Amino acid sequence: MSGSSQQWESGEGASGLEPFYSAPALSAVALFALNNWVLKQRFPGWVTGKLSDLLVCFFLPLYIAALLRHCSALEAKLRIKAGIALTAALLIAVKGSWLGSDLLNAIVQPLSAWLGMHTRPNFADPSDLIALPVLWLAFVFFAARSPRTSHVD
Repeated sequence: MSGSSQQWESGEGASGLEPFYSAPALSAVALFALNNWVLKQRFPGWVTGKLSDLLVCFFLPLYIAALLRHCSALEAKLRIKAGIALTAALLIAVKGSWLGSDLLNAIVQPLSAWLGMHTRPNFADPSDLIALPVLWLAFVFFAARSPRTSHVD
């Protein structure tokens, strides 16, 4: 198996790290935290609300793929596809239904309070599903970490 084939199979980029640990992915996590715990408080509105959804659709599939690498024998392509499917399902559940949104708030609000952070509650808003195409960007980003892939399957 060639080096580039092994990279795609493992999900490692040229640096040997999962794509989640790259500067763009970790920057997305940092901006998500800044947006949710600072910017949304100071500038509530459409932009800060949509920004969180866009960012989570980029970094969460990468994070799930990294987690799956440590707890499963799935090859990289299946890990990122699982990450994308789970992220899409979660976003649809918490943005497309009040029940899903309420469940998320029941988990996140007490946890945030316990950590001493104040967050705005989540609200079901189907217009937030506009962020779903960013999942494709996460897949392309993940696939680009392997020189072997020249197209998206």
